[in-house]
This record gives sequence, C-alpha cells and structure tokens, in this order.
Amino acid sequence: MDRATYDRLWHDPAALRQRLHELLRDASELFPSGMAQGFQLTGRLPPSKKLPGVRLRQLRLADGRVFSLRPSFVLSYMAGTVDEVAYPLLLLSFGVPPWVVTQGFGHNDMYWQRLLERLGRNSLVGTTVRDPWRLPPHLAADEHHTDWGGAKGYVALTAGGGCVLGVALAASADEAQLTAAYGVFRDEARVLDPAYAPQTVNTDGWKATHNAWQALFTGVVVLLCFLHGFLKLRDRGRKLYELHRRVWDVYRAATAATFRRRMAAFRAWWQPQAWPPPVREALTKLVEHTADYARSYRHPGCHRTSNLVDRLMNRLYRLLYAGRGLHGHQEASERRLRGWALLLNFRPFAPRSGQRREHQSPAHRLNGKKYHDHWLHNLQVSASLGGFRHAT
Repeated sequence: MDRATYDRLWHDPAALRQRLHELLRDASELFPSGMAQGFQLTGRLPPSKKLPGVRLRQLRLADGRVFSLRPSFVLSYMAGTVDEVAYPLLLLSFGVPPWVVTQGFGHNDMYWQRLLERLGRNSLVGTTVRDPWRLPPHLAADEHHTDWGGAKGYVALTAGGGCVLGVALAASADEAQLTAAYGVFRDEARVLDPAYAPQTVNTDGWKATHNAWQALFTGVVVLLCFLHGFLKLRDRGRKLYELHRRVWDVYRAATAATFRRRMAAFRAWWQPQAWPPPVREALTKLVEHTADYARSYRHPGCHRTSNLVDRLMNRLYRLLYAGRGLHGHQEASERRLRGWALLLNFRPFAPRSGQRREHQSPAHRLNGKKYHDHWLHNLQVSASLGGFRHAT
C-alpha cells in the first residue's frame, strides 16, 4: 500500500475490510493463522510523532488475538518511509559504509545501522521463503572468518535457491559453535515447515562443518566441493593450464560411472610425470576423494561445487572489509548481518540493456511471485508477522 492508497482507504472501514479480504484471498500466507475464520477492525493507534498523518490500525481475530496493521510504505518503528530510504538501503546492501550514506541522505550513522538491525529481527528464512514447499532441498554452506571486536569471529552462511537463508556468528569454528550457528537456519526453516529436511548440503572439507550439518539434519548428505579441490591444485600451479583443463574435463562427466573412468584416466596421465611435490600432493588428494565427488550424481539438482555460497560470501567479504570487521556484541552484529542478507535477497537485479528480466530479485525467483513491483515494498510485505506464519 502506497501513501495515495493509504489516504484513500485507511480511514474507511468498509473499503479497508474489502481490501483485506482481497489480500487474504490472494496471499493468505501473509496473515496469521485463523484470519480466514473472521476478524474485526477494532480501532486506530495514536498518530505517529515521527510520521505526521500516519496512524496504524488494529484488528482482532475470532480467537481473541490482536494484531496491528501497517501499510508497506511505512517502516517498522515508524522510522521512515520506503520512498525516503529505498536508495540508501540499496547502497548499504552493496557495502557502502553508513557514514557515506549519512553524507548523502542525512540522519546519522546509527540511524542507518538501526535500520539494518530492525530488518534483522525478522525471520531470514520465513521472510525470504513464504511458502513451505519452496524451501530448497539442496543447500550450500561455508564459514567466513573476520575480525570481531579485535578477536576472530566466524560467520556461518547458508545459501539455497540463490538466496542467503542463514547467517550467524560463531566465536570459533569447532563443532559445537558451528552447530549452534547453522542451527539458527534449521530452527527458522522448521517454523515454516516442521518436517523440513534438506537432501544435500555442499561444504568444503572442514570436518566440524560436516558434523554440524549431520547433527542438525539426520540423513542429510554432505557433499564435498569439487571446486575447493581444484583451487588447492591451482594455487600450487597457476600456469599449469593443460592440467587445469583436464581436471574440469573430469568434472563435466555426465554420470558417476563416467566420472570414475575419467578420474582413473586422469590419474594414469599425471602419475608418471614429474610434478613439484606440492602439486603432486594436491593431485593425490583430488583422486583420493573420487568417491566423495561421485556421490553427488545420486542427487540430481544438488550443488557439486560451492559456487552458490562463494558468490554470496564474496559480497559478505566486501561488506565486512568496508566496515573493518564486526563491532559490538553478538546480537547486534548478527542482526546487522541478517538485515544485510534480507536486502541482498530482495534488492533488484541489475538491469540488462534491451532485455526484460523475468524476475525482480533472488527472492522473487525463489518464490515464483512478488507482492509489489517496488523491491522494498516487496520486502516490507514479505516481512509480515516478522516472517513467522503462525506468530501469536
């Protein structure tokens, strides 16, 4: 709802009720459970001191629960309007430091930091994925180490369907800490679908990461990233272009049997040759993991490499570099990261010259629908109930 629609409908109970029934019919997932059984508009809250002329409304469900109605052009906590902050938030999603945004759009640095933190209060999974059956069956996960208040911290990132679905901060990269960090994603996904269990997750070779995912989801298949195996080889022989080409020829095998045959032929080719010891060590490890890499062929649609999470991690790296790491206690730092992740999921794709994009954003592509043509309106609407469908 934009400001013009608000001015026309908001103070007319009959027109507003009709609009709510239309939304309930077309997007029931945005409303609390039990809404279809009946509701009453019970009044208006006091006028906002921050936004003159704006008043929220309340409705009461048949079971007695009370909820507030907020038009999507108004930010939570009445902190501003979509028109005022859409471009600044777009800049923040690209890692532009808050002080630069302050120079261009006013307020102060903490105002923009708080906007991110308030976005981060929403469920990252529930806001991004509104329909349970859209939860990705195949995931990718990795950790990024960063400076956290003068010490080392680890950002555990879960990706699926082209979106960031989990981001949490851990003080160390041991199994217990990573289980807790990745467990935030599991808990939010299980709110959306109590039976949710991903089929596969692609990770690097860190054992603690493998154990954390197997502890969180019984039966999940942890796939070893082929790209990480190649990168270890490439870093030891950057100009061995023929070797690189042959490695990727093995990767492109269409079936597991073909993959094994190509890997055996590749091994027969490189073993008799003279290689520097670091290169030979990397080649040996690559071949030793043949069975681990071939496991992915049993799961069509899975991620054989960590490209999905690596692309998102690259954006995270630039964000953390611009801010010189993380500052503040864990809850505030995590909320800022979660707010940034939601912006990343909903911000519009770059325009293509002479071409019309099929989807507005990664979240639109994952959900197969959008609620508004403006990306920040779409995020605001998707964050209904904080992303928790059965909120009370």
